[in-house]
Amino acid sequence: MKKLLGSLELNRIYQLDVNIGMKLIPDNSISLILADPPYNIGKKGSYLEANNKKFRTVKEDWDTIDDFESFTYSWLEESYRVLKPGGSLLTYGTKHNIYMTGWFIEKIGFQIRTEYTWYKTNAAPCWTGRNPTESTENIIWASKGNGWTYNLNYAKSLNDGKNIRNVIMKSLTPPREKKQGKHPTQKPLEGLTDILLNLHTNEGDIVLVPFCGSGTEVVGAELLRRQWISFETNPEYIVIANKRLDNLYIA
Repeated sequence: MKKLLGSLELNRIYQLDVNIGMKLIPDNSISLILADPPYNIGKKGSYLEANNKKFRTVKEDWDTIDDFESFTYSWLEESYRVLKPGGSLLTYGTKHNIYMTGWFIEKIGFQIRTEYTWYKTNAAPCWTGRNPTESTENIIWASKGNGWTYNLNYAKSLNDGKNIRNVIMKSLTPPREKKQGKHPTQKPLEGLTDILLNLHTNEGDIVLVPFCGSGTEVVGAELLRRQWISFETNPEYIVIANKRLDNLYIA
C-alpha cells in the first residue's frame, strides 16, 4: 500500500522545483532534511588553473542562480515549517554559500547545533600553489527547537566506544557508486551519507531530500529503512537515482 504525506507519495522522487514541491508537504511532518543544495559556484566562478588555462570546476545550469539569496532563504524557510519540533536540518556548503546559509538558518529560527567538516582525503591539489588545497566541505546541523535526534551509541560504535568528533574523513565518491550514472557534485554514500542518517534518524523516520541529484541521500535512506521524499528538476538525474534505487546493493 502506498504511504502518503499530505498529497505526496512517500519513497518517491518528484520532478519539481524545491520551492514548489516543499509547499505540498504538511507542517511539522519531517524528521530530517538532508540537503545538498546548489552552491552557486557557476554564478560566482570557481576555477582550476593548469598549463596557463582556467577550467571551471562546476559548470551546470542548476548551479547558476541569479537571485541566489532569495532562492536559499525560501527553501530554508520552508524547511523550518515542514520539520517536526525537534527535527533536524543537515545542509552542505563551502565558502561559496555556507556563511550566508548559516546566517539565514539562525534568522529563520533554527538553532545551530554544530558544523560537521567533511575532510576529503584525496582532494584535487591546488595546481597554482597560490592557495592551500581546498580539502573540505561543511555540513551545518541545525534543529527546530529541542528534542533533536543524535544517536550517541551509534557515534560511539564508530570511535572505539567514545563519542565522535565533528570531522568526517572520507575520500571522494568512488567509481562503484557511479555505476548507474554520474553527477558532478555527488557525495559518497558509504562513510558519509550513511553516517549522517544513522546519527540523526531512526528506522521509520521521514527524511526529506530537497535536491535529489543522482540519489545518494534517498538510496541511503532506503537502505537504512527510513521513509523519504525528494525533489529534482533534471529528468536525467531522476533516471540515475531510480536506477540506483532499483539496484540498491550495488548503488
